[in-house]
Amino acid sequence: MPVIGLMTAVPMTQLIVDREQAGAIWLECFCTVGVTNAVRAGDPLMVTGCDVNPPGTINIILVTNATLSMPALVGAVQVATESKTGILIEQRVRSTVRTSSLATGTGTDAVVIASSLKGIHRLPYSGTHTLLGAMIGRLVSRCVRKGLARSRRWSQPRSRTVHRARTSSR
Repeated sequence: MPVIGLMTAVPMTQLIVDREQAGAIWLECFCTVGVTNAVRAGDPLMVTGCDVNPPGTINIILVTNATLSMPALVGAVQVATESKTGILIEQRVRSTVRTSSLATGTGTDAVVIASSLKGIHRLPYSGTHTLLGAMIGRLVSRCVRKGLARSRRWSQPRSRTVHRARTSSR
């Protein structure tokens, strides 16, 4: 069977799952959010001593019962990406390359759209002026916002724990 695999350093306990439905069309989102290598599109390439960038990825998987045409698949990726970027800007996530810039994503983000191949709900388009596009925008925004909040909560206690362990061993 065809399979898509996405990699992330975000623990699956941080996975955000949410759903939208409008009439007979439903849309589900599975999202992990890590922003430790947040960048702004167009930032200079970040090269480290071992040519490996720090981990941090926003993975978005959208699944719908609608049958999407090729233009609708492309539109869905575009709306999902715009929604993710909107939340990063709203939440003031900074680029790790140029900290004076707000991030538009990370260097390793991925968006996957899964739709029915032969369903009855055929959609030729999915841009922001369509029902599905509006659903994608709301759902991805909600998921990325929740994932970012979880990411911040997850990383803060870890850093405090490490700090406490270091100070108590002295």
